[in-house]
Amino acid sequence: MTIPADLKSSLRRLREVRVRRPAEAESLAFAEWRDEMADALDELAQRLLFESDREQAAAEAAAARAQAGEIRAKLG
Repeated sequence: MTIPADLKSSLRRLREVRVRRPAEAESLAFAEWRDEMADALDELAQRLLFESDREQAAAEAAAARAQAGEIRAKLG
């Protein structure tokens, strides 16, 4: 089975974002990274082949955005 080019691109973007994870988990940089991860996961969710995978990626994106919001709220 050949992986579609758009799916490959989204997977590559997810890996690129993942490696830029900041060390400090309670920082504005980490919140921004979580938002970037959410964007990458949303993009991936649109291209995954199976519905259950699309749903999981979308749920992970929502969780990442929620975490980013919680971090920002703590930081004021």
